[in-house]
This record gives sequence, C-alpha cells and structure tokens, in this order.
Amino acid sequence: MIRPVARAKAKVNKTSATSKAKVKVRTADAAALALGLERSSTESLHVQIGRQLRHMILSGRVAPGARLPSTRVLASELGVSRATSVLAYDQLVSEGYLEGRQGSGVFVAPSLGERSLQAAATSRSATRSSAWRIEPKPVPARPFQITATDPTLFPFRHWARLLHRIWRNPRPELVAKIDPFGWPDLRAAIAHHLGEWRGMACRGEQIIITSGAADAVQLIARSAFAAGDSVYVEEPGFPTLLHGVRSAGLTACPVPVDADGFDPERAFARRAARGAIVTPSRQFPLGVTLPLRRRLQLLEWATSVGAYLIEDDFDSEYRYEGSPLPALMSLDRGGRTIYMGSFSKVLWPTLRLGFIVAPEHLIGAFRRHLTLRGPIASVVAQPVLAEFMSEGAYATHIRRTRRIYARRLAALRDQSDRLRGLLELSPTASGMHVIADLGSKLAQRMSDRDVAKLADRADVTVLPLADYYAGRPNRCALLLGFAAFSEQASEAAVQRLAVALAPR
Repeated sequence: MIRPVARAKAKVNKTSATSKAKVKVRTADAAALALGLERSSTESLHVQIGRQLRHMILSGRVAPGARLPSTRVLASELGVSRATSVLAYDQLVSEGYLEGRQGSGVFVAPSLGERSLQAAATSRSATRSSAWRIEPKPVPARPFQITATDPTLFPFRHWARLLHRIWRNPRPELVAKIDPFGWPDLRAAIAHHLGEWRGMACRGEQIIITSGAADAVQLIARSAFAAGDSVYVEEPGFPTLLHGVRSAGLTACPVPVDADGFDPERAFARRAARGAIVTPSRQFPLGVTLPLRRRLQLLEWATSVGAYLIEDDFDSEYRYEGSPLPALMSLDRGGRTIYMGSFSKVLWPTLRLGFIVAPEHLIGAFRRHLTLRGPIASVVAQPVLAEFMSEGAYATHIRRTRRIYARRLAALRDQSDRLRGLLELSPTASGMHVIADLGSKLAQRMSDRDVAKLADRADVTVLPLADYYAGRPNRCALLLGFAAFSEQASEAAVQRLAVALAPR
C-alpha cells in the first residue's frame, strides 16, 4: 500500500511554496488524466495506467516532486474502479517512482536520477510502444518437435497461486543462503516421489537440485571421477551428455546400442572405463528398454571394478503399456549408481530444474564441490515445485498427461498409414517420441538429414537420427515427437509430410 515518507522541515517562503505546489498539481493532473486505456487489450487496466505514468515520469512530462491526482479522482476520470488506480500507484511506489505523504497525497519521487531521464529522452524517436517495452515474439511448437510440451495441459493458475502465496511472504530461509544441495522441502518431496513411482529407497539428504542434464553431468564428473577417466556412453545417445562428459575432462567411449539397449559385454571387451552413462528405462533416442539381465551385468561390473553407473531416467513416468522395470539404482546394493532425473519432460523445458540422487558415500564429495562452486539452479521455483509435489498435484498431472499422450501416440500410429512405403514407425509403449525408419526406396533417394530438410519446407519438424551419433551412423531414421500435439494437428502434419516425401 502507499505509505507516507518523512519530510525534512525547512524554513521556506509560504506564499512561494504554495504557488509552486499549485503549478505542480495542475501539471501532474493534466498529464495523469490524459491517460488512454484500451479496454479490449489483454493487458490489465492497472498495468496500462502504471506503464503510461512511468513513461511520463521518465520522459519529463511529469516533473520530479509533482503531485498526482488522488486514486479516487483518477479512478473517476478514467472510469475504472478505485482498486485499479490503487494497484497502479502501489506498483509505482514499490518501484520508487512515486511516494505517499501523510495528509498531502501522492507525489513523483524527487530523487529520480538524471541518467534514467536522459535514457528515456534518447529513445523518444522510437515508436510509442517500443519506447518502454519489447514485444515478445513466441515461436509456436510445430509437429513433430521432440522437445515440445503442451502448455495447455499444465495447471498454470494453480502454479501461479502457489508462487504468489509462497513469495508474497517468504519464509526467512528462502531469502537467505540456502543449502547448496537445494531447497530441503523439494528434496524431501522428490525422495518421496521416487519411492512411490520408481521403487527407490532414498533420503532427501541424497538429493541434489540441478539446472538440468548438463549441470548434472558436470557435477557428477567433478565429484565422482578424475580428469582423464574414461566413461562409456551410448551410441547413438543424447548429445548434451556426450558434450558434458568431454567438457568435464573425461574421455567418452561410445558403445553401439542394439535392440536391447546398452550391451555390457560389448563394452567390457573394449577399453576399460571408470563409469558408464546409460538410459535403461528408455534408451534415448531409440526408445528400447534395457532388460533385467543386462542391468544386473552392469551392476556386477561396476561393483567389481569400482566404477560408477550414471542412470539418466529422463522420461520414465510415461509408460503406456505394462509395468515399468525398477530403476537401476533400486537394484544397486553396492552404492555404485548415480541417478539423474529431470522435470523438463513432465512440466516444461524452461523450468530448468532437475536432480541427482547420490550414493551415501558420495554425498561429502558432492557437497565439497558445490560449496566451492555454488549452486546454479534458481531457488525461485523450488519451493513452489515442492508444494506442488507434496499436495499430489504433480502425480495428478502425470496421470492426466499420460492418458492424453497415450491417445496421441495411438492416433499417430493410425495416421502413419499415409506414410506407408516412406516411413515405418517402430513399436513403442513409452516416452514422448517415436522412431521412424526410412523406407528402402526413400532411403535410396535421400538420407534422413535430407528428409528433415524437406519436412521443414512443409512446416513439419523431424529430427534425423544421424545427429545423435558420435561416429558414423548405421541407421537411417527420424525422431517424431507426439506428446505436445493434438490428434488434429498431428493428422495435418502427417498429410503435409506424405506430400513432401512422395516421389516426383
């Protein structure tokens, strides 16, 4: 709310001061009451008022120290509620543009720096709208982007209420120096979720909040490995993981993936390594699941040589048929598995939050490194996500989107008949994308990268599998994301894709 500020007492000429005040009142009133409101705009009325007053102050149309009309007068003249004018004034008071004086009214702050006024003056040649804001240019997702999520499915209103409640009057420890491992309530909520959904018996103390996969790989490399150590990686695999391994000073040893995923025997026959990064629940990008036999082989190897397995469990929540296999870490009795998880697939990519589950004996190493480096993940969203998870909204969102994604996957399978002879979709019962192999005749005419270029011209996004190989590709296929797109959007995209790939 608008609060009065103390005024220094000074001896002034009463008549002169009164005369000057009257001039300021008239000038500020005229400027403030000349505001123009767009009732049809998506921008709320109090934001429009605040924005225009801010520009008037910065441009010099309203002088420092000038008195503004009361909230009641402003509301009457503009035809808005008094609450709207109060909100506008309160925002400008909080930003330092206005100040309230007990018994006198609301005034433009007299101490605005000249630099801000000069900066505003230099931009007067710009268009009226661009003088004070940058218009966003959102790029809508188009079929079949694999990184896209459907924003219409997320309960943003609920999220906003939690955000407002938590940060309107934050707990003292939220605005202090928090644990470098992250917000304790979120870590506890993640541990509980993993116990229920992945069968993992872990404690909140083992959870480390990260800003995503790249941050997680860097942390693991610095805390569990030494510079120059060799690490097995899947081929093809996630480029971010490969880049993270190499940038951390480790040597990446690609191991070809077969129909059952990562092959331990093939890996062990090659150069000895100190670790392996695997995606056992759903190999990325091929989508195959690592069978139990190979999981046990990996664990036996890691225990016998003192290696670490980094389990990237990026979208295990989305399984549409059958029961998911347990997480690799839940089978580990020797503390050789480091688990990586992400919220990007379930929520939205720009949230930039993920986590690590560290074995008990590595907690000290992670803490020493993070104490020196400091955390990267922002704390702003962490308490909100903790509340979202603890009240069950996160699990509810997963269940709801899983049903919708299953329908969208089924629809894409049905629509793929239009692509017969051109693309063949591989069977999948999980995840958020499918693999489509090029038909033999199409593969004779072009590569998967060529197909991706043709699809782009048809306003369809497909990613070539070749981009996920560290070496020479041995399979010609495409990645098609289906989760973010309605059945109608998917059907239209399939039609455009079929036309674009048809032989001329």
